[in-house]
Amino acid sequence: MNLFRISFVFIFALSLLSPLYQSEDSVYRVDGLPENLYYETGKVYQIDLAANTYSEISSVNITVSNGTLSPSEEITPEIHNLILEASDSGWTFYWEAPSESYPLGEGEAELAIIFNQDDGSVWASFDSVLRPPEIVAHSEPSVPQWALSLAWGGVSVTVILTIIGAFVLRRDHLT
Repeated sequence: MNLFRISFVFIFALSLLSPLYQSEDSVYRVDGLPENLYYETGKVYQIDLAANTYSEISSVNITVSNGTLSPSEEITPEIHNLILEASDSGWTFYWEAPSESYPLGEGEAELAIIFNQDDGSVWASFDSVLRPPEIVAHSEPSVPQWALSLAWGGVSVTVILTIIGAFVLRRDHLT
C-alpha cells in the first residue's frame, strides 16, 4: 500500500509540473483572402494577420508570385516581397490581384507568409495558392439550334415508324 501512495504522489506531482515543460503551439490566423481562394481580377484585398504570441515574432516575410504587395492602401506596381516588422497587435498588408486575364490553367498566385523569430528561426509559416477567376460557361446552348431540330425530327420519325411497324407485325400474326 505504501508503494501505491508513493507512485500516486509521484504521478500527481509530475502531472502538475508537466504543463510547465510543454511548449505552446504556434497559432496564427490569416483573414481577408479571397473566398474559395478564387481572386477577382484587379481587386485589392486587405489581409490581416494575428498570432497567439506576438513577443516571439520579430518579423513577417510575405511573398507572392503574381500580383502586387503593399503595406498600405497605396499600391506600388510589381512588389512581390514584403517584410513587416514586429508588432504587438497583428499585421495588415494589401494584395492587388493581377489585372489581366489568363488562359485556362495559368495565372495562379502563390502566397507565402513566414513568421520569423529573433534568432532567425521560423516561428510558423503559411502557404496558399490563389486561383484566377473561374471560367463561366456562356448562357447560349453549346449545340446549334439546327442540330437540335434535326435530332428531334429523327426521334419523331423513329417513333412513328416503330408504331407503324408494330401494327404491321401484329396484323401479320392475326391473319
